[in-house]
Amino acid sequence: MEGVDRATLDVMLRVSDAAPEPFRPSPFWKELGSEHLRQLERSGLATFKRTVNVRYFNWRTLGILRHQFVPVAMLWSARPTAALATARLLPPLHAPSRDAHSFGPLTSALYAAYVAMLADVLQRDDPRGFLDRLDEPLLGDPFLVRYKGRNRSQDLCNSIHEFYSALGDVDPAADVDLAEVGAGYGRLAWLALQELPQASYCVVDLPPALYVSQHYLTTLFPDRAAFRFRAFERYDEIRDEFERARLRFLLPHQTELLPARAFDRIITISTLHEMTRPQVHRYFALFDRLCRDRVYIKQWRRSRAPVNGDILRESDYPVPVHWRTVFRRRHPIQTLFFDALFAVQ
Repeated sequence: MEGVDRATLDVMLRVSDAAPEPFRPSPFWKELGSEHLRQLERSGLATFKRTVNVRYFNWRTLGILRHQFVPVAMLWSARPTAALATARLLPPLHAPSRDAHSFGPLTSALYAAYVAMLADVLQRDDPRGFLDRLDEPLLGDPFLVRYKGRNRSQDLCNSIHEFYSALGDVDPAADVDLAEVGAGYGRLAWLALQELPQASYCVVDLPPALYVSQHYLTTLFPDRAAFRFRAFERYDEIRDEFERARLRFLLPHQTELLPARAFDRIITISTLHEMTRPQVHRYFALFDRLCRDRVYIKQWRRSRAPVNGDILRESDYPVPVHWRTVFRRRHPIQTLFFDALFAVQ
């Protein structure tokens, strides 16, 4: 596996498999994690944004057309621009790997047009100026759309929208403790740490996603003190290093060892549908114990994971009655999703 530290990944897998039952991979995640391990074994890390990332919320053409293209096109058409015709999907940075997703002439044009329209829509309400100053990082060989002199990506656009939804009121100079459960490769974490340089960011995930995000974020932020994944039994074993770190990487069951109210904000995006119903309840209890300010969730309005044997609807998520709803809405871009921000009382 090119670039993959198999010893570290194997330890993650062993510790995860030995975790208490509520925090072990669900049947859904076992299947998905096994698929991603095979992709990493065959293709390594150099092109992970074209392999494992297509299941980390980087939508392919069919998913875009199914429930995103029309809402974005309608928003864009209120203030159209001829510049859209210049958007183009750039060629990959590396030779295509066995598992890398590719585009044909028509799908590449549709993909470029969608990303360009999404960027235009977001730029109308971008008070922090993300789209004027940030390009998608090249690490992982992303699907890049060249538009208006910058390298846009679907991931960057989605992360900007999520940042404003979950963290838009946070002062750039604030020393805040953030956690994301199910961070994929760390796309939102990268954006948050660009904008909130005094923040700490804890990624809570299962392998191999935890391994990929640890690789990605520690590579892009080599000067940030990092608490890299390790096995531990008591918080006192890691307290000093964990609290000094600006980047932190944990398996889900390890969060049970953290002190109460450890994080100012907790974020989880497109994750809960991967869990069994008892696991969903356990995670909400965990959010309630660990969060001292706000929780942001973005999830399917209705999801079905046959291998988990359940259907989860928006109304099934066990939001504690003492949480105050800041907002809750059908998502304006991914319309099969809802998102919500809650103040923990």
